[in-house]
Amino acid sequence: MTRLAQFWQGRFPLSKTFWLGWAVPVVGGNVLLSVGAWWVINHIGLIAFYIAVALVAIYTLAAVIPVWRSAATYTGHRLFKYGARGVAAVTTLLPIVGIVTIAATLIAIKSGNDPTHDPERIAEKTAIPSASHPLAGFWKTDPSDNFGLAIAPAEGSLYSVSFCGPGGCFKPGSYRPNTPIVGDESYQVISSETLRVRGNDGWTTYTRSPGRGGEDCPKP
Repeated sequence: MTRLAQFWQGRFPLSKTFWLGWAVPVVGGNVLLSVGAWWVINHIGLIAFYIAVALVAIYTLAAVIPVWRSAATYTGHRLFKYGARGVAAVTTLLPIVGIVTIAATLIAIKSGNDPTHDPERIAEKTAIPSASHPLAGFWKTDPSDNFGLAIAPAEGSLYSVSFCGPGGCFKPGSYRPNTPIVGDESYQVISSETLRVRGNDGWTTYTRSPGRGGEDCPKP
């Protein structure tokens, strides 16, 4: 019998099954997702991020079974026996919600109704600075990039911050929450031409750009 089969059947001690088979990979997977979300979405794509979330969620759900089986033969303290079962079982609710959300989003994307995607690039076209919204514009990490952040006027004194690339933009408000930027701890205004934006992987510096590069890009 392989070690994987032994793990699945709950033949390992509960402490090893719970900590090494469930807690470490589940917590580690979620931490990696949180830290790497910004990079994956920007460099690989939103679908890749959804797939990664789904894989972590599926493992989280599946790993409950070995924990439950191992706990059935555990003869130690009842607190650990039922605690391990309870923690593993309760935390499956989050992956279930995640899987349902991802499935709904993928179905919407497949049917052409992605709630976050804007092929018309409204955010990009309206990212034009004004007296009331001086930080509006298109911002890049590298001037040669054909993608970046479209910061556009939103309600009141707020801005929408949308990632835009050749395929379109995120709809305003769907990529990052609308923000005043100034005073928001996730942003640092270095100058009228330079911003720093904090993501899951730390701070990234952006400079104001003439636009993404398309013919209909706004030219501040």
